[in-house]
Amino acid sequence: MSIFKEMHAQWQFDSQRDFAELQRMLEEAINRGHVEEVPVMVTREVRITENWYRDKETGEIYSLVPPDPPARGSWQRIDPEELKRSNHSVQ
Repeated sequence: MSIFKEMHAQWQFDSQRDFAELQRMLEEAINRGHVEEVPVMVTREVRITENWYRDKETGEIYSLVPPDPPARGSWQRIDPEELKRSNHSVQ
């Protein structure tokens, strides 16, 4: 199982507490040198707050969008191949 799935297995947050716990774990993983924050490499039509994180060992990238009630936020894997096929502008 990936480090990111271990941190939070769902793609949305059930509570603000779940989101805060993920942020804490990400900060700890960054401080230990396992994860790094990377630039968001896609331009979306709708402007959203989004951060991307990369597992330094596997190269896996996840997107974190914080909750903004009523939206529950999201935590999902970024597939670089899917981005190339989408209508998003990849940077």
